Parts: sequence; structure tokens; C-alpha cells
Amino acid sequence: MDPGDALTGFVRAHIHSVNDLRIFFACIDHPERWWSPTALGRELAVAERTARVTLERFARQNLLDIRISDDVHYRFQPGTEQLEALAWGFAAVYRRDPALVVQFVAGSAGNDSLRDLADAFRIKRDVDR
Repeated sequence: MDPGDALTGFVRAHIHSVNDLRIFFACIDHPERWWSPTALGRELAVAERTARVTLERFARQNLLDIRISDDVHYRFQPGTEQLEALAWGFAAVYRRDPALVVQFVAGSAGNDSLRDLADAFRIKRDVDR
């Protein structure tokens, strides 16, 4: 599979809104940190329910590890090497061209923008964390 198609598929499967994007980056930028929905909501100024629903979905999609204590806590820990590589690849593309990714995620991307996004994913195959 073409790396650009795989990463475009990653975005379509996991990132459905700008809040998803913000929550994803809070998790991936701090992979050692365990997030409760309350703490993440406060950190990002989003509703706790939004944080909880998104964290639960990311966990079901095998992007996050779960720890249960006084609350459920989540941290970035994809379940497979392929999923981890796709997540880091997506993060690298976003850091190169955040406007393109936000436009795509927000649903305003047309066919040309979809092609641009896929091309952006093809630029660099190996991602340095």
C-alpha cells in the first residue's frame, strides 16, 4: 500500500473533527502522560464529555493504552508498530502543513485538497520522533 494512501486512511479512520485533532496531539505530544477526561478537557478547554468520548474511541481504535484507578486514564500507546508509524507519520505531516490537514479534517477539502494531502504524506516515509 502506498504510504500516502495509508496515512490518508489513518486520518479518515481516526480524526473526525478539529477537537479530535487537538486531543490526538495532546496525547502524542506527551506519550508518557496518563490523561483523565477531566484533565484533558481542562487542558484543551473542551467539554469533559467530548474528551471522554474521543479518548474512548481512540482506545477502541487501538491508539491508546488504558489504566483504571480512581478514573479511567489514557495515554498514547498504539497497539501495533504499523499503527504507531502511521500516527507519527500523520503528526509529521501536520507539523509541516497544519492548514492543509485542518482543511481536510474539517471536511472542506475538495478533490485537489485530498490529492495534496496524499502527496504531503508521500514526501517523507521515515519520521523522526
